[in-house]
Amino acid sequence: MVADSQPGHIDQIKQTNAGAVYRLIDQLGPVSRIDLSRFAQLAPASITKIVREMLEAHLVQETEIQDPGSRGRPAVGLMVETEAWHYLSVRISRGEIHLALRDLSSKLVVEEQLELALQHEQPFLSRVVEHIDRFFIRHQKKLERLTAIAVTMPGIIDTENGIIHRMPFYDDVKDLPLGEVLANHTGVSVYIQHDISAWTMAESLFGASRGARDVIQVVIDHNVGAGVITDGRLLHAGSSSLVEIGHTQVDPYGKRCYCGNHGCLENHCQRRERAGAYSGTDDQIDELNAAPAAAER
Repeated sequence: MVADSQPGHIDQIKQTNAGAVYRLIDQLGPVSRIDLSRFAQLAPASITKIVREMLEAHLVQETEIQDPGSRGRPAVGLMVETEAWHYLSVRISRGEIHLALRDLSSKLVVEEQLELALQHEQPFLSRVVEHIDRFFIRHQKKLERLTAIAVTMPGIIDTENGIIHRMPFYDDVKDLPLGEVLANHTGVSVYIQHDISAWTMAESLFGASRGARDVIQVVIDHNVGAGVITDGRLLHAGSSSLVEIGHTQVDPYGKRCYCGNHGCLENHCQRRERAGAYSGTDDQIDELNAAPAAAER
C-alpha cells in the first residue's frame, strides 16, 4: 500500500511511491495506468507523472493490452524496460570473485569467474577494485548502459553504509568502506548486501518463495545465517539484514571465529571444522555422512 500521508521529506515520499509503482509494473505488467492507480492507491494524476518520468528514463515502456472478450481498441499498458539498463553483479566468496553484467531482467550479458587469493601481498580492497577495473576494460563496449553495482559476500556487513566489518577467509578485511570506495571510483551507485540475504530476496522475487509475504531461509554452508522477509520486506536488525545465528556461541572454549568470539555455530558447521574435530580426512568425513543411509539399507 502506498499513501500520500507517509512520513518523511517530500522527495523521499516521491521516491517511495515511484519505487512502489515500478515494482507493481514489474509484477503485473503489462498493466494499465488505471489499474496501477487502484493497486498503488495513488491519484491518477500522480500515476501519470510517475509513469512519464519512468518513460523518459527508459525504465518502463508502453505496449498494447487486449482484455479477453473485448472487441474495442487495445488499451495502452505498461511493462518494465529490461534491456535499457545494465548492472554489475559482484559476488565474493572463498578464493573467488564472480563478475556478471546483467540487464534489469537478470538476463546475462557477460560474466567472468576469477581467483581472489585468501592470502596476498596486495590489500583485499585494491584487488577487488583492480578486478572490476580490468573487467571494465575487457568489456568497455558493453558498459554504456551500466547504472549500478551490486556486491554480495559473507561476513559482518553494515548494508546501509556499505561497510564490511569482518569477513571469513580474508583476514585483512576490517571496517572496510567498500561501498563508498567503489561508488567514488566508478561513478555509479553501489549496493552492498550479505550473500544469504541477497539469496533470500532472490527466492522471494523469482524463486521458491515467490509471492510469499513472510519467509525465513536458513543456510548452513561455509557460513551460517538466516535471511528473513516479513510482510514482503527484508528484515533488518540495526544496519544488518542478516539474522546472525551463525555467531551464536555454542562452545566458549571453541575455535576463535573471524567475528572475534570463540566457538561460534558457524565454525562447528563448516566441513573443515568437522574434519578437525574427528581428526579425519575428507574421505573419512564423507564416510561418516553416508553412515545413516547405509544403516537404513
